Amino acid sequence: MLKVFIVDDERPARAELRYLLEQMAEVEVIGEAASGEEALERIPAVAPDAVFLDIHLHDLDGVNVGQELLETMQKPPMVIFASAYEIHAVRAFETEAVDYIVKPFSTHRLEKTVCRIRKWMAQRNGEDSQPSAIEQKLAALLQNALTMKQPKRIPVEKNGKILLIDPSDIIFATLEGRYASIYTENEQFATSFTLQELEARLPEELFFRTHRAYIVNLAKTSELVPWFKGAVHLVMADREKTEVPVSRTAVKEVKRRLGF
Repeated sequence: MLKVFIVDDERPARAELRYLLEQMAEVEVIGEAASGEEALERIPAVAPDAVFLDIHLHDLDGVNVGQELLETMQKPPMVIFASAYEIHAVRAFETEAVDYIVKPFSTHRLEKTVCRIRKWMAQRNGEDSQPSAIEQKLAALLQNALTMKQPKRIPVEKNGKILLIDPSDIIFATLEGRYASIYTENEQFATSFTLQELEARLPEELFFRTHRAYIVNLAKTSELVPWFKGAVHLVMADREKTEVPVSRTAVKEVKRRLGF
């Protein structure tokens, strides 16, 4: 019996995945978690063979959760990443060692994933006398995702197409719904990144998180405007001269970075 654990912060997504998995022979869903923290607490206690792990959790980054499970569990589970978007930093996980599935899930795709898991388990069980080769490969792949912090270009979406833009062209980014939108001098682009994920991919020397909903390119700042109760706004160098808020806790660091 293949023991599976599901991590997703959306109840309908968990219910759908549980239903599809339970239709398969010799697959048992032994638990669910609605957050990264809950997953890290519950998974070691039940020791599943595989974890279906959503990338976009409301509290923690899914890749970080997978990395922690790998580092802290004596026999870590196989990790299958899931997302509603194909264009994501973890596309590299489409390998025989780690899987990456796109929502909405299909029965055919899940059957393929389950076959891969069984294959990995058989290989691992035959390597008891050796260091955990599969886990080592998984660790390397996870680390690759975690260190992809400063890519040369950022994938964005526009009119159904995927474009690659240079980070230096970004003026600011803001949270719109659950994912970040990027603004250049004349255009707006959608992304499949949370603001936290986008921040991790951008060069720290150029970009700063001024507010929970904004990241700015400090080199594209044209004016600092005093605001209420010690807060300030930054006037950006886009066509609209957008004013971006700076939280009071970030004002001192923004001024230091801008040379005040």
